[in-house]
This record gives sequence, structure tokens and C-alpha cells, in this order.
Amino acid sequence: MPFTFDTIDRSDTHAIKHELYRSQPVLPMWVADMDLASPPCVTEALQSRAAHPVYGYSHPWPGLNEAVVNWCQRQYQWAIDPSWIVWLPGVVPSFNLVIDAFARGGRVLVQEPNYPPLRKAAELRGATAVTLPVSARSPAGWDWATLEQALADPDCHLMILCNPMNPQGLMLGHRELLRLAELCREHQVMLCSDEIHCDLILEPGARHYPAGSLPDIADQSITLMAASKTFNVAGLGCSFAIIPNGDLRRKLQNTGQDVMPHPNFMGLLATEAAFSHGHDWLMALQAHLKANRERVASVIGELDGLNYEPAPATFLAWIESDLAPGEAMARFNESGIMPSDGKDFGDPRSVRLNFGTGRDTLDLALDRLHTYWRQNRHSSSR
Repeated sequence: MPFTFDTIDRSDTHAIKHELYRSQPVLPMWVADMDLASPPCVTEALQSRAAHPVYGYSHPWPGLNEAVVNWCQRQYQWAIDPSWIVWLPGVVPSFNLVIDAFARGGRVLVQEPNYPPLRKAAELRGATAVTLPVSARSPAGWDWATLEQALADPDCHLMILCNPMNPQGLMLGHRELLRLAELCREHQVMLCSDEIHCDLILEPGARHYPAGSLPDIADQSITLMAASKTFNVAGLGCSFAIIPNGDLRRKLQNTGQDVMPHPNFMGLLATEAAFSHGHDWLMALQAHLKANRERVASVIGELDGLNYEPAPATFLAWIESDLAPGEAMARFNESGIMPSDGKDFGDPRSVRLNFGTGRDTLDLALDRLHTYWRQNRHSSSR
């Protein structure tokens, strides 16, 4: 069955991406959801359930857990036990809960640049954030000596890894993950891995390795996943943690009891449908996003002062600049495009552009940017 990936009109759906800038003449390309329809299997499952007029409490069921088990085996060759799965209402509340349970009062290591909720989580939960600079120019993304120094601090109890990385789209290879696992084990630092973009791999032959799948770190790991980014169901409030260690699993559950809400039951249904029947759609989506990524790279490569290195994962382009802080964001806005402001990620010279949209919308945005840049190429204050 052929799948199409055209821009969907989101008017009157209260979409955050579009509502915030409704009064401004800009194309919203910021929030990390896609302007593309979810797969038919998800829509059909939700429509079927919505036809039943009672929307009461629901708990996860065996078939749902089995869908996750099968997905992990098929996608990552990772054999997990259904008992390891903890259902949660989202990845962001999940890593906040992890800090509450395991690192309150201590130091939490996070990459930077990083997406705003992850950058802020430690401070919000009574911990201290320690930043690990990340750059695509480094083979592993970071400096290993800096990483080990941070992990060796006796007050460092937790690292929250973002892999694939948001905003850069970088991925850790198996060798890098093994080295990270060895260091975390040596210094007794728990590894919580945010892998919400792990199914959006755009590079042929590239493979994602879940943190919890590594024997060296499995017993002190929490792997956070969701169908939300991959299948564009982020508004349904559903994710899951995979925690092989029973003691860690129970402590996390006890910390969240009667505080952390259950996942939305429609999100549970969407996850089961997507993982059970969405593989072919995902293959087609990856091809669409890869073509979009190459189009972004082609245009940005012609614009003085900007740099974009196509990354192997996500539908997000991290566009760096040699312009003054804030200028790239201002110039994108002036051209009629609203990306995410790099300052919120820890780098005010950059912007994050969401290319998870139809080709018509992407071409319109890039044509606007190219025209504006050509007409204003000498007006920057570098």
C-alpha cells in the first residue's frame, strides 16, 4: 500500500505549533511534532475505540506489552521481558520522575545543546545540572575526558542521555555506548536514556542501540521510549520506560504513585496499533524525511553564515551560524519562518528547523529563506 506524506491543514485543532504564531506571517517549523497524518492503522484504532461511548479508566493489557516486546525485538534485536515495562504519560515527566527518585540533591549530567525540558529538569527537581558540551565535530559528540571527570564526581548519581540527540540528530554508535556504559558502571552512575527519536533513523545501515540492551549497563539503566515522535501521536500522552532491574523499577513506581498520572488510554491504543501494524508506514516515512533532510542541506549550503551537517536521525535540522547571537533566529523570522530559537537549547547562534512536513511546505519555507538571504546577504552583523 503506497503512503503519501502531504502537509495536513491543522487549522482549528488547537495545535501549539500553529496557535502560538497564528497572528504572525510565518511558517511554524518549531515544535517537534509533524504536519503529517499518523499512519492509517493508528487512525483506525482510535476511531474504533472512540465509537464506544464510555471513556473510563484503563490499564495496560497483555497485548499492548507484547507489541512493545515484539517491536524491540524487530527494531533493535533486544529481547525484553514484559515485566520490565513501566507505562508513563510522557518522556519529559519520566526523566523528571527519575531525578526525583534517584538524584534529588545530587548532580545530573546532561548534554548541551539539548532540548529545553531536559536542560531544565535537574534544577526543577532539586538537583544540579552539569552540562557536557556536544558537537558534531567530535567523533563521539563529546570529549571523553570531560565526561569521565563529571561522572567521577562523588555527587554525580545520574546521567540523562539523549540518544538520538535533540537538537543535533546525532547518534551514538555501539562502540561509544559500550565505553559510556563502562564509565557509568565504574563510577556507579545510573544511566537514564531518552530515546524518543530512536525509530527515526534516516541513514541507510545506521542502527540504534538502546542503552538498556547493553549487558554492562542494563542493571543500572532506565530506557525511555514512546511511539509519539515516530507516529506523530505526541498529543495522546503516552510513553514507557524499560527497566530490567526490579529494585529500580519498584522505586520509580513508588516515587510516582498517586502523583504521576496514568497514560492516556487512547495513547496506549495508538502505541499498540503503531507497533503492531506501522512498520511499513515507518519505512516510507523515513524515505520522505531523508529527502526533506537533503533538500534542507542543499539550500542551507548556499547561504553565507549558516552551516547544517545532515544528521542520521530525527526530523530536526540543527542549523549553526557564525552570526552574532540571536541574529540567525531574527533573520529566519524576517524571512517568514519560525524555527526554534537556539538560545533555549544552549546556543544562541543556532536554530532548530522542523522538516517533518509535506514537501510543498518545506519548499515554500526554503524558497522564502533563500530569497531573503540573497537580498540581505550583506546586512548581517557578524
